[in-house]
Amino acid sequence: MADERVVAIKLEQIEQYYGELVEKRETLSRDEFHQSTTEQRAVERMFENAIQACSDLAQHIATRDFGYDGRTTKEAVRVLHREGVIDEATATTLVAAIGFRNVLAHEYGHVDGDKVYETLQTGLGVYDTYSRQIATWVKSGD
Repeated sequence: MADERVVAIKLEQIEQYYGELVEKRETLSRDEFHQSTTEQRAVERMFENAIQACSDLAQHIATRDFGYDGRTTKEAVRVLHREGVIDEATATTLVAAIGFRNVLAHEYGHVDGDKVYETLQTGLGVYDTYSRQIATWVKSGD
């Protein structure tokens, strides 16, 4: 069974990083983003942190509650979908986000600043949705 403390900490982290990303989305223009390496790196790091917290949480729940053996984080997300913890759209988006995190963290090739900014503008909803679905699942187990 998932450790409630771990789940709570990860949900808090996701909420924090989501809030930071929303603030950047609301205050940072495309030009400001592209002209500032510091802003680019800050946003990239916020994405890495948010996605990592989501990944850690998926891994924890899939392992503890559904006997997942822990091979890949993407598969842990798929387990949560199969078990009805998260919906298909959230799972699909989060799996793509994990790939995005891998590019940011390991700089496979060149990080595309336009893609990062576009994701900042249009791709933040998954963090809030994922958190809510996990919280709903946790509450339903009580």
